[in-house]
Amino acid sequence: MTDLPFADYQQPSKPAAGPRLAIVGEAPGAEEARQGKPFVGRSGQLLDETLKAAGVDRAESLVANVFRYQPPGNKVAHFFASRTRAKKEGRAIDERWGPFGTSDWVLAEFSGEIEHLQRTLEAYAPRVIVALGRTPLWALTGQNGIMQLRGTVQPCRLLPGVDVVPTFHPSYILRGQLAEQPTFLADLKLAASLLGA
Repeated sequence: MTDLPFADYQQPSKPAAGPRLAIVGEAPGAEEARQGKPFVGRSGQLLDETLKAAGVDRAESLVANVFRYQPPGNKVAHFFASRTRAKKEGRAIDERWGPFGTSDWVLAEFSGEIEHLQRTLEAYAPRVIVALGRTPLWALTGQNGIMQLRGTVQPCRLLPGVDVVPTFHPSYILRGQLAEQPTFLADLKLAASLLGA
């Protein structure tokens, strides 16, 4: 791939004095790619409002995405393929990260993005990570099933000893699921409560 990542992650403008929170999404959308920062479009506005309501200052948190590239059509599936499709297209998959869903695997050309996220998290050393959606849930924990696991506390496979709180991606709420907004807030409040644990 010849395109450069849209930007590195958004480091906190005023790092937290105490336990740190990291927020991880999927991949940049059009507005994020345009500005070179994660979560600055409509999803970012909803995230900011909900973080504030949960008592979290975004400026003190690391904000990142699993993939730093905007996928064509904003479809995260661009980074994954089944074994059959990868073989047919002459592309390699990286099985060490485990399956994404029931039959897809991360394409080897993009698996370095997960390694980059891991290095960034190691350097930032958060106590808690919020996984915004299916892709970061998988990348951070190796698990699938955001609807079943949201609002729980899961161990982070990229950073042992760190808690991951999976929740909805803000774009999911904005696409007609406004009834889930209180649940999204509750999940962010759970993550905030773990910072003091």
